Amino acid sequence: MAEGGMSINDEREYLKKLMRKAEEHCNGSTTDIVSTLYRNKPSSYFDDIRQNNNNIMEPYLKSKGGDPRCPINGKVKGLFFNVTLVDGTLPDKSPFGDTRVEVPLSEVFDDSANLYFADFYCKPHRRRGDVHITKRVHYVTLVLTDSGSDADSFCKTHLLKLDLCTNIYLTKHKLTYRSLDCSGVHVEVMYTNAIDMTGRDLISTGTLGQGQSIPGGIAKFVGCSTCNLGE
Repeated sequence: MAEGGMSINDEREYLKKLMRKAEEHCNGSTTDIVSTLYRNKPSSYFDDIRQNNNNIMEPYLKSKGGDPRCPINGKVKGLFFNVTLVDGTLPDKSPFGDTRVEVPLSEVFDDSANLYFADFYCKPHRRRGDVHITKRVHYVTLVLTDSGSDADSFCKTHLLKLDLCTNIYLTKHKLTYRSLDCSGVHVEVMYTNAIDMTGRDLISTGTLGQGQSIPGGIAKFVGCSTCNLGE
């Protein structure tokens, strides 16, 4: 029995419906050639890794953010990266922090990797009085694992495995990677292994909003018909 009283079959059926909602929303979109995953955090986060964790960025338990029925919430450890480009390039601002590290896709997404669909959601609008100050952005959450790992075994049971060449979110063809280019949709990738930061450049960027992640994550906005199933 899955968490929340759902059987694993019910859990997977729910995910299939959610993925269909994502595919319908992204229908007709194009793709961008991409080469890196990128992760923004406050500079203090990377300072702590260097000073106190032997320069190793360790996976941490997935928060309750996103869809409350997401099977990996509180169950799987990983590191969240983004892969979506803005106007063909990496964005110059982030809501998650003022410092960015980039990881080549060829380093983490090889022929031994598996890719899974985990979530499709949006967050509540931020408001200033009665005025919306951000347009609604949707997120597709993928999980990238090493085949045969503990995380991979969990994902194989609870998530939807994607074809590495034909899915619409992130594909691999030999050494060429492509990611979804759909206005208002960000593809985020939870990578389930640690990352050695030795020799990696840190890049300063601008910030949006608070400029850092909110502890515990932000729950899915239930009033959006695009990403909710009404169940």
